[in-house]
Formats: sequence, C-alpha cells, structure tokens
Amino acid sequence: MGLTKKNKIIIFGGAAIVLFLLLFFLTVILTGSKTTMTLVKIGDRKIRVEIAASPLAQYRGLSGRPYLCADCGMLFDFNDSQEREFVMRDMKFPLDIIFINRGRIIKIADNLPPEGNKPVNVYRSDGPADQVLEMNAGYCSARGLEVGAALLTD
Repeated sequence: MGLTKKNKIIIFGGAAIVLFLLLFFLTVILTGSKTTMTLVKIGDRKIRVEIAASPLAQYRGLSGRPYLCADCGMLFDFNDSQEREFVMRDMKFPLDIIFINRGRIIKIADNLPPEGNKPVNVYRSDGPADQVLEMNAGYCSARGLEVGAALLTD
C-alpha cells in the first residue's frame, strides 16, 4: 500500500522546511566566517587586525583559536558607542583587551587569563566604546601603549 496524498504533502513540506533551515544556517555561518583584514596604527606600531563586524563574528571573537601572531589582533567594530562587556570564553591563550572610543584608547584590561565555556570574569569598558581591540597578553605594556593613545585605521 502506498502513501496517501496527505502523507506525501506532509513529507514534502517537512523536507522543504528542513532544506530551507539548512540553507539558512549555512548562509549565516558562511557570511559570519568571512574575514576582513586591515592594518591599524597606535603610535608608531602597526598591527594587522582581523575585523569582527558581524554579530556572529563578535560573539565568537578569538574563542577556540590556538594562538594569535605577535603583531596581530582582532578589532571589534561596533555601529554605536556604548559600554562594552567582554569575557574570555573558550580562550586558549591570555589577552590584553583595549577599549576604544572615537579613535582613542579609553581603557586597557591587560594580561587576562583564559576561561572555559562558563566564564566568571567580565571585563567592562567603564564608558562608551565603539571599538575593542584584542591582542596577545603583555602587548600593551611591552610596547608602552596607554590610555589616551590614538588608534588609526588604514
């Protein structure tokens, strides 16, 4: 005995929904994984940064990566200026987190230890920030980067 017309419609409809959801999530994942690189300059230092502009890229950040090259970073570029909060979720190495507003460093949280998938520590900008730069731990102190320094993008 074959499938009834009603059962065929239900199976076809279910398969169409599953296919649509699969395509949607693949699009979100692939769009969020596109990498844009640029150079930024702080003082006389040039830093190669990956831009985290999409919400997915910003949520992921550097989580799960095994390392970051010596003069590299990740720049979180936001569309507005507000207090920012960051955690060290699933990090494999320590970081310096540099909070920036209108092209100037407003706060540096340095030598932050990695945490697992349930981070306890929250690092805040303590004021409006429109960008956040993550660098290897110790980068700021080793290179004399301080609050007030200008960040220039190419």
